[in-house]
Amino acid sequence: MAGPDRTISVLKLFTLERPAWTVERLAAALGVSASSAYRYVAVLTEAGLLTGAGGGAYVLGPAFIQYDRQIQLTDPLLQASRPVMEEILRLAPAGSTVLLCRLFGETVLCMQQVAGRQAGDALSYERGRPMPLFRGATSKVILAWLPSREVRRIFETHRAEIAASGLGADWAGFRSALGRIRRAGHEVSHAELDAGRTGIAMPILDEGRRVLGSLSFVIPAAEQAAVPRLVPVLVAAARGIERAMGQSTAAGLPIEHYN
Repeated sequence: MAGPDRTISVLKLFTLERPAWTVERLAAALGVSASSAYRYVAVLTEAGLLTGAGGGAYVLGPAFIQYDRQIQLTDPLLQASRPVMEEILRLAPAGSTVLLCRLFGETVLCMQQVAGRQAGDALSYERGRPMPLFRGATSKVILAWLPSREVRRIFETHRAEIAASGLGADWAGFRSALGRIRRAGHEVSHAELDAGRTGIAMPILDEGRRVLGSLSFVIPAAEQAAVPRLVPVLVAAARGIERAMGQSTAAGLPIEHYN
């Protein structure tokens, strides 16, 4: 039977740029024999994680659809956040969007997006799209609350990207930039990913003060004057989500709690 580490390696090869693979190409990419690759594909196909697409190719299978539905219906962070996101969107300027995101490896994924009227073009933070850790308030506020050992490892691996993002050319500068975000308790960014948009983000923490994700407003850049008013709205909203998570409920705070 294929080991779990090897089957995961197979799945990671399926991307938007390369959504279909034959067994032969999988074998070459993994550096294994064709017979081994066939075994991996057989295990994943039986589990519904891969399915045949004709011509000897395979694509991601229907099990992911089932799992996505289960996440949407049962994930505690989603359940606690949805009503809060709907409430605080009503307090944002026209054209705003509220995002719920969480860490995924060394990227950030949007789990939920609630867009208001006149929201305009789609945001870079589309649901399920991996986004960089070093650009945008939504990502940087998660990065700033990661454990120091993890932050140091990320710095050693991504020095060039960190410097290019303006977060510091060396370890001292990087640590200082993240410390500033932590002291502020939130982050604001301007057009770092989407032209004409301003991001305002707060971390969502668990009872042990470990970061679970981030809650963000993305507002039109022309509405930057609203940032000081929206920061306390995000603070109250994030704290409400944290309380709901701690109490294992999906109830959001009433609208008056955010005023």
